[in-house]
Amino acid sequence: MGDALSRFPVTVIFLFLMALQANAMVADIDLAPAWILGSVRDEDLLLALLAAVFASFAATLLAQAWRLSALIAALLALLAGVTAFTVMWPTVADRTVEWAFLASLMALVPIAPFAGRGSGNAFWMFTARLAFAAALGLLAFVLFGGGISAILASLTHLFGIDIPSDLYEHIWASIGLFVAPLFGLGQTPRVFDEEPGGHEHDMMQRGMRALGDFAAVPLLIIYAVILHLYVAKIIVTGEVPQGQIGWLVLTYGSCIVAVLLLTKPFLDTARAPTRFFVRFWPLFLLVPLFLLFYALSLRVDAFGWTVQRYFLGLFGLVMLVLVVLQLVPRARGDIRMIAGIPVLALLAGSFGPQGALDWSLSSQRERFLEIVRGEPEDLQTKAEALAVLRYLNGENAALDVAPDGFVQEDDESLYRQVAHAWGLDPDNPVQRGRQWYSYDRGSSVAVALEGFDVLLQHVKLDKEDGGSGPLSLPNGTRLKLVLNKNALSLEPETGTPTFFKIDTVRIVELSAQVDQSALLRLEADGKQIVLIPTYLFASSYPETVLTHFSGGVLLRSSDWE
Repeated sequence: MGDALSRFPVTVIFLFLMALQANAMVADIDLAPAWILGSVRDEDLLLALLAAVFASFAATLLAQAWRLSALIAALLALLAGVTAFTVMWPTVADRTVEWAFLASLMALVPIAPFAGRGSGNAFWMFTARLAFAAALGLLAFVLFGGGISAILASLTHLFGIDIPSDLYEHIWASIGLFVAPLFGLGQTPRVFDEEPGGHEHDMMQRGMRALGDFAAVPLLIIYAVILHLYVAKIIVTGEVPQGQIGWLVLTYGSCIVAVLLLTKPFLDTARAPTRFFVRFWPLFLLVPLFLLFYALSLRVDAFGWTVQRYFLGLFGLVMLVLVVLQLVPRARGDIRMIAGIPVLALLAGSFGPQGALDWSLSSQRERFLEIVRGEPEDLQTKAEALAVLRYLNGENAALDVAPDGFVQEDDESLYRQVAHAWGLDPDNPVQRGRQWYSYDRGSSVAVALEGFDVLLQHVKLDKEDGGSGPLSLPNGTRLKLVLNKNALSLEPETGTPTFFKIDTVRIVELSAQVDQSALLRLEADGKQIVLIPTYLFASSYPETVLTHFSGGVLLRSSDWE
């Protein structure tokens, strides 16, 4: 632990302050005066100190790798820690995406020593040793915390000594936020230019080769084939991409980056499929990236930017940059860039005017003003405006969209005042659920068959459950019913599924007419069905999506012969 204090003094100070704050929270004591904290929560102070720990640690490693003096290293660490603390402090920078900022700082720790120096293999080795040091710190946390707690529990059970319950909390907080990290810091590698070699290299090579040859690469190739086939389906059928496409591509791209980082130093003995994939991975990404940008453009055009869409777009842009960099001989295959560029992009996107939150708020402000200035009359459009206003209000930005001459009062929430100022009703029955619409009507209903000869009763569908089991019609045809995004899909065992679109406006209207029976007549590809809902449920933000249907379905058996 003395080694940790001598190498990382500034980081140790921030760790001590973080542990002190955690213990103060356990004891319900305010360390800082109220005039300093203001409305800031104790948890916010703890997170700001955690950001300072990561930033100062990364800055110290950078200075040590460049062989700067201890004084300069300490000053650089202090500057980085204070800057990170400030960015995380709510009253100074309230437009920070905390999880993204902390994740980028943590990922920056192994990357910082290799900024402008070193090799990819040395970066791999340093990161592996740093991960081992972190594992030792975690082990110390379990052993010290568990051991001391076991001793105190033994005193209680064997000798009847009463141990205050909050003492255990103090012990775990002190060990978890100071003792164990201090132990891990002491194991941080001092050498920054060591590359895998010798017996150690052989052991790692066998493990990484097995991971790449027999697990990761075959799965990624299968995943790539599926995504390419889906793009081909879109081109042939003209079908709009379904939801979650962006996250599927994000998962695929992240797995590619992980495989490259894990296996790159050991490719000389890998099997041919692995070498082929790692060499030509940019080609496997072009079509999925096209799919990502296409799906993202549809969502942004319809609903504006959100934090999630911002990071999806940023991920796509970063992956495109990495693909282009493979055309540059010096950058080709350099895992320092493959790791560093995404981390720096995540850091840049986590705060400031260029960050995800400011970008999203600007987009949603424009969307809200565009809606209300059009003086909407239908329920769906008003519902969208209120949903956007709720989002803005949650980010303390509702006042930004108040009309000219608006005067805020103290006797009503700002959300309600701005809604009233624009002629919107925050108490509209459609909006009482805030995040959803529902229709629940279990009374009897009379339905004119009008040529329909099959009734499917007690149909229960959920968007996430994969649909109902195959149902047999009187003519022997077996149909599977699947609830997709605002569409009911009827899928015969042989043949093409038919998608019956469900108008979201009707969902919104039904949620305000719970005292009336309802029928939904749908048509697609010359076929007709009638839905007789007893229960509907739809999420409403950031868009209306039907997630559950219960009731009956009328259809014509002749349509499915």
